[in-house]
Amino acid sequence: MREAATKSTGEEFSLLRVGGVGLLSAIIKVAKALTPTNNEVFTAWQGMQYMRDMFTGLPKLEPLDNDRYPEIKWTSVAEVLATRK
Repeated sequence: MREAATKSTGEEFSLLRVGGVGLLSAIIKVAKALTPTNNEVFTAWQGMQYMRDMFTGLPKLEPLDNDRYPEIKWTSVAEVLATRK
């Protein structure tokens, strides 16, 4: 994604590592402890939990069955970035 962004914008992008799954798990625990139970549909830490679970690579949607949708044209990152405003 970094390379595609650099190529499409001409601006140099670099990688920024802000932590790993372990750090994110710790932040989730803190957020749960500090956030009182409320009636919100999505709590503040739920998005972090989803992201952490996706980063682990454990959730898999297989088979993808992409061939069931021949009318869908997948868009690459480079194509999306090239059309940005």
